[in-house]
Parts: sequence; C-alpha cells; structure tokens
Amino acid sequence: MALRGASLRSNIPAEAAWPHIRRCDCVLGILGFLTLAGVIAGVGRLLLGLGATTALTNVYSWGIWIGFDFGLIAFAGAGFTMAALVHIFHREHYHDALWPAILAGLMGYVAVLALLVLDLGRPDRFYNFMLYWNVHSPLFEISCCVLLYSTVLVIETSPNFLGRLKWSWVNPLLGVIRRAMLPVTIIGVTLSTLHQSTLGTLYLNMPHRLHPLWWSPFLPVLFYISSIMAGLSLATVAYRSAMRILGRAEDRSLIHGLCRIVVAFSVMYLTAKVAELWWAGELPMLWTEGLARLWLAELLIGVALPVGLWLIPALRRTSAIQWIVPILVLAGVLMNRFDATLAAQVVSARARYTPHLLEWISTIGILAAALMAWIIGVRFFSGEQRHGHLH
Repeated sequence: MALRGASLRSNIPAEAAWPHIRRCDCVLGILGFLTLAGVIAGVGRLLLGLGATTALTNVYSWGIWIGFDFGLIAFAGAGFTMAALVHIFHREHYHDALWPAILAGLMGYVAVLALLVLDLGRPDRFYNFMLYWNVHSPLFEISCCVLLYSTVLVIETSPNFLGRLKWSWVNPLLGVIRRAMLPVTIIGVTLSTLHQSTLGTLYLNMPHRLHPLWWSPFLPVLFYISSIMAGLSLATVAYRSAMRILGRAEDRSLIHGLCRIVVAFSVMYLTAKVAELWWAGELPMLWTEGLARLWLAELLIGVALPVGLWLIPALRRTSAIQWIVPILVLAGVLMNRFDATLAAQVVSARARYTPHLLEWISTIGILAAALMAWIIGVRFFSGEQRHGHLH
C-alpha cells in the first residue's frame, strides 16, 4: 500500500517507505497475537474471579494493574500537554506532533479503563460511581475526570476519523468541532490538571502506609509536574515513531524543542523532590533506609541522567540522545508510580506479592492492543501533511 502523500520537508520517494510498512505489518501481527492472548486472560479473570486469577490479597490489594494504571495516566498526559502547547499557548511550531500525541493519550486512557475493569472486584458495577456520588472521595473526582477527559480526547481526535467519511452531515459536524476545539481543549487541560494532581491526593490518605520517602503533603504538585514530564516525553517518542511509520522526514527543531521543555520540567521536579525531603528532615533516610535505593534509582535514571545527557551540547544534537532522554524520563515516572503503589507500601513483613501469570498476560494484552490501535490510527488516519502540519 502506497503512502498517502509525502512530507513537504522530505524528498524521500514513496517506494523508500516500503521497508517501514513491511516492518509495521510485522509489528502489528505480533501485537495482534499478544492482544488475543490478553483477551483470553481477561475473560478468564472476569469468569473465575480475582482469587483464582491474581496474587492479590487483603494486604496487597494493589497489584500491577494499578501500577500500570497510574503510569499510563501520567504517560497519557501527552494529550493535554500538547493540546495546551498548540491550542492554548499557540505554539504552532509543534502542530505536527499534536495528532500522534492526542491519539497516544486516548489509547492510554482506553488502556487505563480496561485495566480498571479487570481490577474491580465487581466489574459489572463499574458505573456505580455515577449513580452514588461520594464528593468527599478523591477516587470519585478521579473517576469523573478520567471519564470526562476520555470524552474530550474522543472529540479532539474525531476530525481525523470523521474526515474519512463521505456522508453529507460530516462536513457541518466537522465545522462545529473545529470551532469548539479551543474551549474543548481548555476543558480537557483543566480536567487533566485536576485528576493528575488528585492521583497524588489519593496517597495523602495513607501517611502511615506509604514510606516517608514517597509520602509528602506536596504529592499533588509532584504528580502533576511528573505528568507533564511524562506527557511531553511520550509526545516526542510518538512524533518520531509516527514519522517513521509514515515515511516522512522529522522536524529536528521540533524534537529539540520538546526535549528542552522536558528537561526544564525535569529540573523543576528534581529540585522539588530534594527540597521537600530536606524540608521534612528526611535526607538522612537516604543513607539509612533500604528502600532509598529505589528512590535514588527513580531520580538518577529518570531525571538526573537525562538532564545530564541533555546538558552536553555535542550529545543533545544526536538523534540517539533525542530518543534516550524522553525514554529515560518515561522509565523514571513509571518507576515512581510502581514504587508508590507497591514497593513503598508499608505492609506486613510476611506479605509477599508476585503477580499471577494471568495478571501479566492480561496487562501485556491491553498494552499491545493500545499500541496496535495507535499504529493503525497513525498509519491510516493521519491525513496529508499540508503547510507543514498533519491534519
């Protein structure tokens, strides 16, 4: 299948994209197999119940499903960060990276919702929060914001899908959606700000359960800053991957700009984490607590190392470092979410949690399905590149 148009900044002939397409087909085949395995494992979990298909207990009630949920929500910040950058702050230079980022955000939230269905003890009652409001619960606010923001992401991605339809009512609808894009974006950024920070608020309820190195009254702020780091990092990776899938040339200044913003927020996050630990008088724990190795690993791998690499001019100009920096930041944020959800939870010394095989298979299946849907969306619904923008 030939590509649907070439980049205005690229002289690459359409035939040169064939190797990319063949590799893409191979990847889609592997992801399809993993998705099928995940569906079978997920159906098994729903039919057999939590006890028979997971290693969760009354002590370890949070497992890898919640760990990946918290990580994916941060990664899905690609949607609100890029929408804010382009539509609210009018940085049109980053427009080419907008569609891959928003689509990645939507796929991230769909994966989050699927993982939550598996994690619920009674998935048949997932809608209860909409009927029985508990306005004092952070989970209620998170649930509402995730649901509403997922709707916003559907609206933001809809022009690319609706544009393929030839029905008469599509063009007037597209006109309405495009005129409403700014207020929809503002609503989306607001919703994301609320629930990204409220994920940190959720941990404020457990000061005696979460290890002091991770518990902080500033958790909402820390979670929000790290979601911006992760979101822009995923947007960078998504943009570069999309250009390879489509056989188009990258805008190196766009990549450099996104990485620069990621590094700036990473410095802010590192400063806030260390300052909070100093303010709380907990710096000595870094030398006395065994779990301090995990805390240090988060910041060294996910913050200090990418910042250090970027500060070396000769390195930051290379394509490899422009891949490595955002990937390291994503790894650091994922480590932080897993540590706060599992490793840093103070539980009975006798309690152990080793994820059940079906937990891993179902999780990998959901992640594979999200990635497969993203690749298909980029490949067939990105549209033509006109005036330097993807439409």
